[in-house]
Amino acid sequence: MSRRGLVIALLCGVLGVGLGAIVAYAAQPHTSYSDDTHPMSALSPSVPIDEPTVRPPAPDIDFPALSPDLGLPPPELSIGNELATWTYHIPADWQAYAVCGAVGECPPPMATDDRLTARQLVEQPEVRFRPPGEPTVGGYSLRVKILDNPLALNPGQMVANKIVGFRQAYDDFRELHKTPPTVSSPSAVYFTYRDENDHLRYNFFQWFSAPGSSTATLEMSVAGRKRDVPGLKALFNRFADNVIGSTDPYRPPKQQKKQKPASASSSPSA
Repeated sequence: MSRRGLVIALLCGVLGVGLGAIVAYAAQPHTSYSDDTHPMSALSPSVPIDEPTVRPPAPDIDFPALSPDLGLPPPELSIGNELATWTYHIPADWQAYAVCGAVGECPPPMATDDRLTARQLVEQPEVRFRPPGEPTVGGYSLRVKILDNPLALNPGQMVANKIVGFRQAYDDFRELHKTPPTVSSPSAVYFTYRDENDHLRYNFFQWFSAPGSSTATLEMSVAGRKRDVPGLKALFNRFADNVIGSTDPYRPPKQQKKQKPASASSSPSA
């Protein structure tokens, strides 16, 4: 065989081996892959994907709605500490209940939601008022609290702190509105949240500084259900219009002792 024929034969052999390898490789099953990082879509996923759902709140208690036509008649009530004295009004016939938060606010055996006597009322740093016959959970109320405020926070700072605290503590928190004395420093905030009893609550807070002071020393709030909102707004505004504060140290008013009826004389008259 000539040299040229030998070279042609060798080339044909090499090409034949290469084509055979290609055919064998193509005949084998292969796993597909992608060097992209996006997820691969499944034609028939074996596990169904559930969309997150929001559970509805618990039903509100069955109690008449707060009327927006409530008045705030006398007598005046008072609350205070060494920083300030405040006088305020509440709706007629509403009853006072203890609010026992920090240690020392309620002397034993008093507990939260105990009815307060007239003497206890003027000595408590925090009081909640409700209408007669209303359950202690789930209805509407007015609450007042005197503040020691060691950091001398102004009402706007109290608003910011309250929003942060409720947002962290409760589910479904939603801020509704802020009311200012000035745009940069609101004194009040309206919001909703879901409480520990799974009720959707509407809560309006406001803070007050006595004339001549920027330190917030009085906190008030109204709370209730959605059906109570018109009445809550009216009560909230009327309280703010009637409350009066001063930087005079507070001295609880003395309770007048009931006079004993005079006994009839046993001796005959002259």
